[in-house]
Amino acid sequence: MQEEDFDFEEYEKALKSKPDYILDQCYDMIMHISEDSIISLYTSFDNFLFQDIDCGKVISIMPKWVADTGISPESACDKDSFEKLKSTFSHPYLNRFIYYYDVWSLIAAVQDRMQAVEYFMRDFYSSIPCFLKYDKKKYTSCIRVGGISSTNAFVSLNSIFVSLASVFDLLSKIAVEQYKFGQYDFSKYKKMKSESVLYNYTYNDINPTLKGKGLLFSAPLCVRKILTFRNEYIHNGPWDLRCSIYETCIEDNPADIIVYSPDMDEYGNFVTSGSRDKFYSQGNMINIQLPHLVMDTLDVIQKTIDEIVVLYSQETTRTEDENLTKECIGEITMYYESIKNDTCQLLTPKK
Repeated sequence: MQEEDFDFEEYEKALKSKPDYILDQCYDMIMHISEDSIISLYTSFDNFLFQDIDCGKVISIMPKWVADTGISPESACDKDSFEKLKSTFSHPYLNRFIYYYDVWSLIAAVQDRMQAVEYFMRDFYSSIPCFLKYDKKKYTSCIRVGGISSTNAFVSLNSIFVSLASVFDLLSKIAVEQYKFGQYDFSKYKKMKSESVLYNYTYNDINPTLKGKGLLFSAPLCVRKILTFRNEYIHNGPWDLRCSIYETCIEDNPADIIVYSPDMDEYGNFVTSGSRDKFYSQGNMINIQLPHLVMDTLDVIQKTIDEIVVLYSQETTRTEDENLTKECIGEITMYYESIKNDTCQLLTPKK
């Protein structure tokens, strides 16, 4: 079919006629973030970090251990060998490349977690519907289903919250790196400023614009809800110890499948009384509500990434210094001469 023959309005109408249309929206949004927003983040970070040199010429001859050692099984060098190699690699600008791959690891991890969100959503919704076919007032009975299949469904369900909360932590680290970059002395670079950072919306070591409405550090309600589920699962155990799935009936005929979740207050926390925090008076159906919660959260993630891209781009104001490029190439050439007999040294890294 020719592109001009494709009726996008009819396509949209067909999608929306599907009860699980919201799932397609989630998966499309995840793909957009992974293939567009995050790629833009890679690019803006590259352009910012190496705005003074021709990065392509320098990175093409960079020692492979810079990219792999301590990050990937592509390098078998141990800690002592790495530190020895790093000690001979002392040019301040070249040390940016060590930092470069450290930050790239964070960005790649965001992509990994986004893919995990999609995987666990597809797994959960392979057996549990995301919509109701009937008015719940018509239900005449239901049975509670347990066992290995329901346990597996709950594992996938909770893994969605864990993966999204991990994205919050990783974006927090990237935001700190962007904000604190000016504090680095690359002649002494050892580790990232964000080494021990985890998500906290009260954290101040980020650019204030990242606390704007709808961004991660403004603590939107959807983000608070995700964290509530994640924290309960990680720190206190499953929020339903029986991993119950309810199969409803109308006059002995199968109706809807429901997974209930605990009552929440207006701040996205579980409603509590003493040590009890699993009340079910609100009738929350997590399998129905989750896709909308995820869509809201993905919107926050995308906007936050896009804002970090803007911040890096705003700081990219210089052009290549050809003499600095030549100096970097010369330093790498001398470096290779100095480590000719080092068996851990491989050739050049893959970007």
